[in-house]
Amino acid sequence: MTKIDIYSGFLGAGKTTLIKKMIKEAYHGQKLVLIENEFGEIGIDGGFLQEAGIQITEMNSGCISGIPALGILDTLLNMIRIMLVLFTLIVLFKNAQLLPVNRLFGVTMLVVASILWEPISTLTGGGSIADFGALMNDLGIALVCYIGLRAGYDSFIEGVAKVSGAYVLINCLTVILFPAGMYATTKYSQNFFLSYRTAWFVIYLLALTTTLLWNANVGSHFTKRFAIAVAVAATLSMILQWTATGLFCFSIGGLVLLYCTWKKRNPFKISTVMLTEAAAFWAIVIARLMDMFSFLLVNILHKDVTLTFRTRIWDNALAAIQQNLLTGVGRLDAAQMEAILGYGVSHPHNRYLYVTLCFGIIGLALFLLIVYYANKGTINPHRVREGRIMMAAFIALLSAAQVESLSATGGYAIPLYLIAAALHCREGRRKEMGETLRSTC
Repeated sequence: MTKIDIYSGFLGAGKTTLIKKMIKEAYHGQKLVLIENEFGEIGIDGGFLQEAGIQITEMNSGCISGIPALGILDTLLNMIRIMLVLFTLIVLFKNAQLLPVNRLFGVTMLVVASILWEPISTLTGGGSIADFGALMNDLGIALVCYIGLRAGYDSFIEGVAKVSGAYVLINCLTVILFPAGMYATTKYSQNFFLSYRTAWFVIYLLALTTTLLWNANVGSHFTKRFAIAVAVAATLSMILQWTATGLFCFSIGGLVLLYCTWKKRNPFKISTVMLTEAAAFWAIVIARLMDMFSFLLVNILHKDVTLTFRTRIWDNALAAIQQNLLTGVGRLDAAQMEAILGYGVSHPHNRYLYVTLCFGIIGLALFLLIVYYANKGTINPHRVREGRIMMAAFIALLSAAQVESLSATGGYAIPLYLIAAALHCREGRRKEMGETLRSTC
């Protein structure tokens, strides 16, 4: 039987002194494991205990992932990411002569250029590349998705739908079982299987999009039930943990999808969608038209007219952008971002402002060009259902970009760009409606 003793008390109550005395006297000669939950920025008690010859493991802010030994795991994961990228590059170069220069290839190269521009912008701004693992992660996602879509569009969609859909179902289960959160970090106190609730959106969007595409391709009872289950799980978890941004943006995309399906109309042109989003950005961030509806925000919704200081954060971001308009300031850590934006925030709550602030007009142009080129043009008549689904997905994504930076999870939108490019790229062979289609982008 394992005995567990828990010591707690106010600051200065004598916890550390008591533990040192108990180890010397009451626990002498016994096998002992000491876990300290250190909530301060500096582990003072841990230092005192180590000076007494006691080996301890600290838990920072209630999160056991703060164990220093787990840094080895981070290093190992970074090495795996690098090896994955190198392997995919070898495969691509080995088959370079067989790679067609089409829409899918072009969007992939734009995504790679956007990823590589981030460290260039950071070094240009005098910063250093601290998060090398995230860079390799995004690059690996882009290359693996390109290879997967080239190998087989249907198989790729099915695989991503099953994996991402399972993630949504598991995350919903953890939300139900652990309403107060599974674990805490130094940044967020309530985290679940897919981390904090604001990080769910892009993964949820990928899961909902691919499950709907899979059902549109196959149309079986299983794919339909699986898509419904994923949609219900995503909605339920966002309601239980009240993720207003996700619910609002998914509702917009869903309503547009239902309207186009009901009217049996073709998807909206991406230029129309992007111009609408640009107008919304100007109205909200630049013109501040919400001031005209301050009575609604303050008196009825009981919200701050500044949208919880977001308008002031946007002002600070715009001021910083003007000083580094072309190349941006580079990728910043949380403390550096807080110094620019103020109000204790680590991102400007707007994707367009975030990209322009960090990576300049060049970074913003690459982002918008990827979205436009991946979706431009008419879609094959036999893929209209899939085209409607992708249109709704990008409406939801670009709407979320108005109020969230998507700085930590933006890389998981890469498969959406490449799937859209594959749908609009008619190069290759595929049996649809009993005939084989063969054409070029």
